[in-house]
Amino acid sequence: MELSEHARPVFVAFISQAMKRNIRVAICTFSPQTRHIAEVLRILFPHNYQCIIIRGRDQSWTYEGNGMKNGKQPYIASAATELQVRYPTQVFEKTTTILIDDDQSNVKLALHDGTRAIWFNKDDDDFQILENLQLMI
Repeated sequence: MELSEHARPVFVAFISQAMKRNIRVAICTFSPQTRHIAEVLRILFPHNYQCIIIRGRDQSWTYEGNGMKNGKQPYIASAATELQVRYPTQVFEKTTTILIDDDQSNVKLALHDGTRAIWFNKDDDDFQILENLQLMI
């Protein structure tokens, strides 16, 4: 699929390393094109793409919790709920979650709500970004 050719190598490497270390991954996006995202993940991670939760503006999920409804917080909370169902012996909460986002306003909202978050500056060198991200895992 053509879209998979545009995936940033730094994210492919980071997601691969995270999954090798049994870190659960969720893609939270304002894009409604979750089917395309799922297809890209299937191509990039053929052996474990089904482990990645996707939350987008596709009306396939809802968030009924009492948490913050701004930014990506409901997306993260919904993904964490699904992960908790899939992996009941693990704990998924704000202190065990990291939002990596290229939109500083989403990062600020997450931090304000008590979710750990870092800004992904897409203008940084991929090597430096990968090193910084790997420090977190």
